[in-house]
Amino acid sequence: MRTVKKNKQPSLSLVWKTILAVGFATALASGAIVLFGQFSLNQNYQQERSRVHRFYRQAFKGILEGIKNDRVDIGWLIPAFIDDKTSPKNALEVINHFIDNNWFKIEVESDIESAFLFSSDEKLVGSWGNTLYQGQFSEWLDYVITHESPFDNILCEERCVHFHATPFLHHGSFIGVFIFGIDLADTVLKMRDLTGSGISILTLPHEFTNPKKELLSIQPWQANIVALTDSERNIGLLNAFSRQYPDGIPLHPEIFIFESRTYEVIPFPFNGNNNTILLIIEDISRGLDEIKKATALYAINGLLSLLLSGGVLLLLLIGPTQKLKRLIVLLPLIAKKQYDLVAKLLLHSKKHSFFKDEIDVLESASHQLISTLKQLDDEVNLRTQRLSEQALELQIEKNFIDNILNSAQVIIMTVDSVGRIKSVNLYAQHLLQYTEAELLNTDFVEFIPTEEHRGMIESSITQLPDKHNNTFQYECPIYSADGAQLYISWFLSPLVLKELGIDADPEVLIVGLDLTDRRKSEKQLTWLAEHDPLTGLYNRRKFEKEFEHAINMATRYHHSSALIFFDVDQFKYVNDSSGHQVGDELLVKVAEKLRSFTRDTDVIARFGGDEFIVMAPEISQQAAEDLVQKICTGMTSVSITDNNQQHRVSVSAGLLMFPEPNCSAQDLLATADVAMYKAKESGRGGWRLANNEDIHRSEIKTKVNWKAKIEQALNDRQFKLYYQPIMHIRNKSISHYECLLRMLGSNGEIIPPGMFIEVAEQTGLIFQLDMCVVELAFMKQVELIEQGVDIRLSINLSGETLSNVDAFSKIDKLLRSYGLDAHKFIFEVTETQAVTNLQSAHEFINKINSIGGSFALDDFGVGFSSMSYLRQLPVEYLKIDGSFVKNINSSLDDQLFVNAINSVGQGMGLKTIAEFVENDAIFEKLATLGVDYAQGYGIGKPMPFLEFHK
Repeated sequence: MRTVKKNKQPSLSLVWKTILAVGFATALASGAIVLFGQFSLNQNYQQERSRVHRFYRQAFKGILEGIKNDRVDIGWLIPAFIDDKTSPKNALEVINHFIDNNWFKIEVESDIESAFLFSSDEKLVGSWGNTLYQGQFSEWLDYVITHESPFDNILCEERCVHFHATPFLHHGSFIGVFIFGIDLADTVLKMRDLTGSGISILTLPHEFTNPKKELLSIQPWQANIVALTDSERNIGLLNAFSRQYPDGIPLHPEIFIFESRTYEVIPFPFNGNNNTILLIIEDISRGLDEIKKATALYAINGLLSLLLSGGVLLLLLIGPTQKLKRLIVLLPLIAKKQYDLVAKLLLHSKKHSFFKDEIDVLESASHQLISTLKQLDDEVNLRTQRLSEQALELQIEKNFIDNILNSAQVIIMTVDSVGRIKSVNLYAQHLLQYTEAELLNTDFVEFIPTEEHRGMIESSITQLPDKHNNTFQYECPIYSADGAQLYISWFLSPLVLKELGIDADPEVLIVGLDLTDRRKSEKQLTWLAEHDPLTGLYNRRKFEKEFEHAINMATRYHHSSALIFFDVDQFKYVNDSSGHQVGDELLVKVAEKLRSFTRDTDVIARFGGDEFIVMAPEISQQAAEDLVQKICTGMTSVSITDNNQQHRVSVSAGLLMFPEPNCSAQDLLATADVAMYKAKESGRGGWRLANNEDIHRSEIKTKVNWKAKIEQALNDRQFKLYYQPIMHIRNKSISHYECLLRMLGSNGEIIPPGMFIEVAEQTGLIFQLDMCVVELAFMKQVELIEQGVDIRLSINLSGETLSNVDAFSKIDKLLRSYGLDAHKFIFEVTETQAVTNLQSAHEFINKINSIGGSFALDDFGVGFSSMSYLRQLPVEYLKIDGSFVKNINSSLDDQLFVNAINSVGQGMGLKTIAEFVENDAIFEKLATLGVDYAQGYGIGKPMPFLEFHK
């Protein structure tokens, strides 16, 4: 038979024809996308650069305006230098003399670097600091004298200085001009920090009246460099830039390349003066590189799209042809009954298209053909698999139990009926420090140290196998191999193996829980509950228990005992000047010294803060007096040194002999407290014996009664707030309300704070009252928000709260629990409290400010009234004490005080609030003086509701 040979013709399959056509179309679309993307990127970049230029321009203008507005203008102080009786002729000499004496302080406490004083006829009366620019003031003086209004300008030579000229009057007559200058060097640093770029200030030659050779210059422009950041790099950059633009400093942003980097130089004239220019030198290489990378990414995406579309088409079209080839290969294998091989090949073709074609039907028929023959083989394999799975499950369970035994953090062991150890887990070996070989077949009770515990456990091991459902629990100590004592809670339960079909003797399962750390923690907690953690002495709660017992014993057996109550004199000064850590070290030394003075039978405690107390049982009055004198004298030897500052201790003490009829423990403690304060009044470092009159004084009884009332009111929540409005004087709107605390009496009567606040401060309850006020104010604010009322509330805090380390965390927690923002509240503290606790106040106010709250300094003017203190306290409001306000219309001194305090406060950026505004006349006077806010009965009385926001 002849074979017919067919000539092979060149061919291109339909798959490849389709791929080429789609690929060409995809390539055109990708190219268009790349071009459009590059155009869009360039447009966006130009817009972004324009936005950056505007931002830099506004920032530069804002910095110049900020320097102008933030300057420390001492012009307001000048009238204070001149007495009303001083003649205009002598006024300038008085001012000149005052500034001469205080120039160093002015330089230190402000940014002023030069000052000039001129008379009304433009004669120089005095100059201070840098006088380089003195010859350029004539035009300014003409303007200020002619218009009697201030004038500002900026001059640059070796550096740029912002000058401010202001006129001033005396007895209604214009007498002179005061000019002072502020160095603008910080402008360069601020612009550098703001832009992250190089900054330079250049001046053209005619700006220099006295050029200095040491200044750097840019020759093509003949410009001098007044300031330059990163000079090593930027000086070369500016020289290269000037060579590229030799005709002069460009007035618009320009781009140029220097050392393979692309930079943009952006000029900004000072106050529109093109002769003094600030240059921003910004490296824009990264932004341009990102555009190039983005363009390349567009191109890569287009190429990937081309490849992906071709690949997808190839995958879609090549599948059907591969199926057909597989079926052709399968037909001979089916005929040979090689079902396993056929099944393996068919695994690759089980997935069909959503729409079946003829090849899919043929494939399905092949599956049906071998399914019947394959079924029997599958059943046999399934039975074999199930047997293997059961064996695996048993092995997994065994491994699981072994893992539990070895990973559980408890002792697990089994013992036989006579107590010999038969098995033990890894944790037991680790805890007891014995190996498994050392433990096995050892009597378990050998590890129990005492006969009593051994007998109990031996008895339980013997009896448990006969009590199938019982367990035995016992706690006792044992010793590990290294001698460490461990306290273990043992749980013993029977293992009756015969009931499980296992022919074996009964055993006992022993589980031991290590309670050693818990026992140590319990002892530590018990100690902490009764002791002061700083000094190791008894705390107040433990002492009061011991004191009650001592009173009962002294009463029962008719012997006298003594109570000594003392505190450390001027301890708050130590805390504020050297910090709490030094104060704590001092208290520890006092406690150590106190131990050396007392007997073993005496009870000593730290009562709180710097207060200590000694209870000496069975002691005569003479011995007690000797003891208190020994304490007062001996404490003078205690001292501590911090930064070359030595703090020596002196104490003031009160001595009380007890028992006393009809006197409780609280009565006696209050009496000893009063005796101590009387000793302080007589002079620090001494002591006073409480006499019978002190013990039975009505004020002691009253103090104890009021303390009980306050505690009861706190428990029963018998406090409420009254609200007094504070008015903005200029627009006569209510700015906020001050929250004022009231107590509810047993009959529902309102008790004013003057009745209980002092007692709360003396008895340590004032912090709880502060927290009560805070929570009531927060609850009121939630109610106001729900009613749609937007108003701030002001809350008074005590000095105790400023010093309490937990105060801020409690306030912050309450804010979060009520879902409130801190900016809804103003916290007030009196000037005296803030200065007395200066360090604590500074830290506390900063924390409140950090979460958005504000602070007001109350009763300003009657306390320390020091500007240095005021500068250290970051408050927002300054409340002028009402004693200066109520007689302001009849007292010239009060007017001067209010005006001075208001000027100082506003000069430091604070808002001022005048208290005791009782009538319209006072209100109008305050408006004339420029006070910001007013508070008093003339505005509104304290009410149980918001009077102007019902």
